[in-house]
Amino acid sequence: MTLGAMLADPRSAQASRLMIVLVPVSHPELAPIQIRDNLFAIGRLEAPFDHYPEGLAADLSRRHARIFCEHGAVYFAELGSKNGSSVNGAPVRQGIVALQDGDLLGLGKTLSYRVQFERAAVQPHARLASLTLLPEHGASSLQPIVVTEFPFLVSKADDTFSRYRDSDASQVNYLSRRHAHIFLKGGELHIEDLGSTNGTFVNGIRLDEHAVALADGDLLAFGGRHFVYRVALAWEAPARDPTLTRLGAVKPAPMLDADRTTFVAAADSFLDIFCVDAAAPGAEAADAPVEPPSSEKAQPPQGMLASLYAAFGGEQRPDALRLRRWGLAALACVAVLAGALFAIGRSEREAERLMDAGAYAQAAVVAGDALANDPGDAQLTALHTEALLKANVPTWMAALKAGQFPRAAQQLAGMRKQVRYNPGLAPLLDELDWMLRLETFVAARGGAQVPVRDAQDGARIAQILRQWEEQGEAHQRAFEIISAHVPAFRDAYADALSDVRRLALARSGS
Repeated sequence: MTLGAMLADPRSAQASRLMIVLVPVSHPELAPIQIRDNLFAIGRLEAPFDHYPEGLAADLSRRHARIFCEHGAVYFAELGSKNGSSVNGAPVRQGIVALQDGDLLGLGKTLSYRVQFERAAVQPHARLASLTLLPEHGASSLQPIVVTEFPFLVSKADDTFSRYRDSDASQVNYLSRRHAHIFLKGGELHIEDLGSTNGTFVNGIRLDEHAVALADGDLLAFGGRHFVYRVALAWEAPARDPTLTRLGAVKPAPMLDADRTTFVAAADSFLDIFCVDAAAPGAEAADAPVEPPSSEKAQPPQGMLASLYAAFGGEQRPDALRLRRWGLAALACVAVLAGALFAIGRSEREAERLMDAGAYAQAAVVAGDALANDPGDAQLTALHTEALLKANVPTWMAALKAGQFPRAAQQLAGMRKQVRYNPGLAPLLDELDWMLRLETFVAARGGAQVPVRDAQDGARIAQILRQWEEQGEAHQRAFEIISAHVPAFRDAYADALSDVRRLALARSGS
């Protein structure tokens, strides 16, 4: 039975669910790994790898990869491990690929497994009805957060936290765009830090590479001392009859003021949580450093006007008139700079708001206009790249699939106008252009599988195959970035790879 049928069979949904089994290939003496949860962590300190014979899992990274189920499919997410991973022999470099029944999964240099999909009986257990995050400090301006679906992503770009930018922007900056996520594992709630700059803390202890279980009453802090919450869990009893979904709460949710509570009813996506960010390397460094204790905060410098005078070239102690002139000039410069920074920050907030609303084309315009005034801003660059791809790639793929190549080329030309202030777009658009030229050639010759017709046809096929081999790394990097923002791009990319393979077969058979 296929994975789709296994998940879609309504008769079996009540009694069984998907189980992923990793059958050892490189070391058949190892026990198969049975994955029953929606998320499975791979790392040398994660079970069962931490109990393997000495040295066998040594080349796995601490945070190597994740396997997760979503939307009726199984995915493998490579997290930038040192020794890498592969699926059916193809390297996976910090990206996400869909797994199929029978795939060969390679982890590091020594471990390989055959992927199998099986059914497993579902045991009834208590169901988590909601997670409530209660602000710890009574005088805090934070709102309680009620989460009813998982996974839940903690992100400074999400409205749950970005709403505080106007009242306390400096504290929001202690969060990362992918700070942490909260998810269910074995029926229990867990939290994992996603490599945030300023950390995630449970009961005062900073998380490392491991996810930890959350219990009722735990103290949870994101990025420092501002976003601090007390955990409250509400559970439902297990159903005796599979047709029943609610028998009454074992523990009720806390009483809250509905007008001052953030309700998160829609789950985030593991695809979004583990996708590659298009921001330049080190972009998260823009997050503020961990806030020091109040006693350690630096005091304002003394003699500020005199320091400004010296900075502008003064060598001797200024007289009162010169000091005043330099001070006014410096204040004017500060005012201009502050105005420019405020305008840029306003554009960034507006672009993020439009992104959250799904208005990707408008967000791309806003971010692009802001980049024209500040071309080096990493956050604006990331927003612009994401918005432009989400606004254009789906329609570009539709034109490509329909064989409307002039329309696809026209759309690509329009996107290229944005490269001036965002040079990181160039290799991504080069990838789309390469795919467009490939599919145009394939369509013109009547299909990729058609035998080589003449010397000119053979030369063109040889050129395409040579380009594919020589530019493999560039193809992979572009694929990872584009598919991170537009997951459907994986299908278009897979079609292109299939055509490359068919062309290679046609050439070898000539």
